[in-house]
Amino acid sequence: MMSLSIKDARIFSNALKKARKKLHLTQATCAELLDLSVSFEKDLERCRCSPSIENFYHICRTLSISADDCIFPEDSQKTNSTYHELLRLLSLCDESSLKILTATATALISEKQNTST
Repeated sequence: MMSLSIKDARIFSNALKKARKKLHLTQATCAELLDLSVSFEKDLERCRCSPSIENFYHICRTLSISADDCIFPEDSQKTNSTYHELLRLLSLCDESSLKILTATATALISEKQNTST
């Protein structure tokens, strides 16, 4: 199995710890949620090991960690948690809700352009 490089593992371990704390999870509860052993979860957070690609994907999806920010950290300043939260919420919307959100976003952008000119 492939695993992350050590540089990426450090970035990922920080992201994992931050996401766990944001969700108010203990390491034990987080490990249970991820279906991992507690010792493996602790080792991931301490950067003592790297997740497999499959575990990386599963952890990112489950804890709403941006895989892009872990793999391309130099680009992470271009995005933020609000942006990622919006993307996560969009994936939960049906077509009707997406149309409403599109119209709302279009109106917001139009209004901003009108006030700046």
